[in-house]
Amino acid sequence: MKTPPSPPAPSKTLFRWQRAPLQNHLHALMPQWGGQALEISSQDLASNASFVNYVRHHRFTDPNTGKPVEVVEKSIRKIAFIGSQEARFHRAEGMLAGSTQFRYPSCLGVIETPWESLIFTEFVCGKPPRMQAIARQLASGIAELEDLSHAWLQAQPLGKAPLLWSMDFFRPWFLLRPRFNFDRCLPGLAQLGREDTQFAGLAERFDAFVPLMRKLAGEARRSPRCFSHMDYLRKNLFVNKGQLHLIDWSEVKVGRVGFDGGAYLGSLFRRKDMGVFLAAQSEFVEAYREALAERFDEGQALGNLRYVFLLTALFHCLRPETVEEYRERERMGMLREKYEYLLGACLEG
Repeated sequence: MKTPPSPPAPSKTLFRWQRAPLQNHLHALMPQWGGQALEISSQDLASNASFVNYVRHHRFTDPNTGKPVEVVEKSIRKIAFIGSQEARFHRAEGMLAGSTQFRYPSCLGVIETPWESLIFTEFVCGKPPRMQAIARQLASGIAELEDLSHAWLQAQPLGKAPLLWSMDFFRPWFLLRPRFNFDRCLPGLAQLGREDTQFAGLAERFDAFVPLMRKLAGEARRSPRCFSHMDYLRKNLFVNKGQLHLIDWSEVKVGRVGFDGGAYLGSLFRRKDMGVFLAAQSEFVEAYREALAERFDEGQALGNLRYVFLLTALFHCLRPETVEEYRERERMGMLREKYEYLLGACLEG
């Protein structure tokens, strides 16, 4: 991992009325370079996030120190001139200062034009972890993130309230997304039951989740707010010298305490066998309860974890693409086992 240049511009948010070459952007963010020429080599990185134009890895030499610099540039297009929630997150200066459990890429700055948000961050390299093996580390990091971001949100002036309101998880533009609406998959499950007797009658049983999820959502709305990363996938985590690095805030929202734990467990449930999932779940919940800040109610946090876990696990296990994947791999018995686990979780409510 290369260290980004310092010090950056006094404000890490700059506004421009038109697009400009990359060198111009870097000089605007790093005025100490005095406009000196930069020899930049660039490489496109993979990205499938909504509204992302491109993600690029730039390499060049700091003209003042002669040291190598590696920077990631992400371009996010705007709709009706409205900036992305990821850009807003990176403009929240000082929120994660003092983090010890996670390392976060330094943000050199955000450049806003009428058409796009350009986010420049430190390039992070390392080894992607096995997700089930870092359950305890993740639990401690998530608990710390929730505590720091909750304190930051509490300290914000009223003038920022509309901006933070628009990033809240419970806004319609988030809740209407397919992955938060498992019930649209139930007709497909009913059809599966007609084709395969081991799935007969399951669609009617899954109907019971509709009122349960409504109840859990109502309880979550009244719980403490924090920033939630919501995208705990292997591609967004790196281990470097024993330190866990968390990147890519494309799914960030003003969520609630416990949400990130549910997102992690939901992703793990989707991808792993039940034995692996259950072992990691036990480790994560134990470590999370130990690390949870005293200001938060443990029962409330675990209830929110359950809410987001069910939201993500239900959709990803019920959607037709998942059913077809298990059918092609001749693993329908495992899928049935996951359905039974989820139905048991419904009875707990």
